[in-house]
Amino acid sequence: MDKLFSQKRIPIWFMRQAGRYLPEYKKIRSTEKTFLDLCFNSEKAAKISLQPIERFDLDFIILFSDILVVPHALGQFVDFKENIGPILEPINNKHDLDYKSLTKNLKILEPVFNTIKLIKKNNKDKNLIGFCGGPFTVLTYMIEGGTSKNHQKVKTKLKKEKKELLEIIEILVEFSSMYLIEQIKSGANIVKIFESWAGLLDNELYSDFIIKPNKKILENIKMVFPDIPVACFPRRSELKILQFIENVDCDILSLDENFPEELLEIAKEKSIVLQGNLNPNLLVEGGKKMEEIIKKILLRFKHNRHIFNLSHGILPQTPIVNVQKTIKLIRDFNEAR
Repeated sequence: MDKLFSQKRIPIWFMRQAGRYLPEYKKIRSTEKTFLDLCFNSEKAAKISLQPIERFDLDFIILFSDILVVPHALGQFVDFKENIGPILEPINNKHDLDYKSLTKNLKILEPVFNTIKLIKKNNKDKNLIGFCGGPFTVLTYMIEGGTSKNHQKVKTKLKKEKKELLEIIEILVEFSSMYLIEQIKSGANIVKIFESWAGLLDNELYSDFIIKPNKKILENIKMVFPDIPVACFPRRSELKILQFIENVDCDILSLDENFPEELLEIAKEKSIVLQGNLNPNLLVEGGKKMEEIIKKILLRFKHNRHIFNLSHGILPQTPIVNVQKTIKLIRDFNEAR
């Protein structure tokens, strides 16, 4: 960890840094019929992963894939529709899944591991981030059948069928752990758990569906690879993030815009690297406002080990010039320190 991160230089990467805002990505995307086909074409996925490195020389490569390859590997129908997003055949309980042989399920994700190997073959110098979705976040897509504004199906099932949902979570924890461990074996130097819908839950549900599953995945990884940094992103947790880091010993904590100020001191005490937290909309907007917020972020985290990033993924309409400007501001800041 200490070799990767220091307070003297702030590294930078962007969530979804390989994606629809880049013309070179769009060119490759047009060659495959479906998004999953693209994710499972190892050569193309490796090229896409490296595109932002070739263009911007960012400090980290992140694997090009999707969190929903996990339900796909567990036998659920998954598709992606242009301008709509993911479409899944909704499940009701664990019996709607193929989970009796998770080792067999893992073989379906072999193209992802080959992508990682190809990335490392083509770029040995940069640290490569592998990832999976947080179990509750993946569960919401599996139950809702895609992206949801109100998550009503999940909320209803949490009230009436909590036990059945926890059974699915248990499968997701075990399989996601296997998936990340295999990513590390293939060459990932860091792994990240994207718990994007953590903010939906409170109290006991937050503990049972966010804290405990993330903690278990992290422990499973550390049993095999104790020195591999694990990043967590319990998005929109706000004050609950203090409860999260009290229980989950992550090495890196990704932050959105809103978090309690005392987190900065706790992170120092626990030697947690903080990552974040520019609003992606500001990256679209650009101009003086973006520059001022970036400078505020750099100063806010100046006493912590910090990776500059966004509070979520780069938006497709983001002007490339704003990405370049952001990178320059951070590199100028590093030079001036």
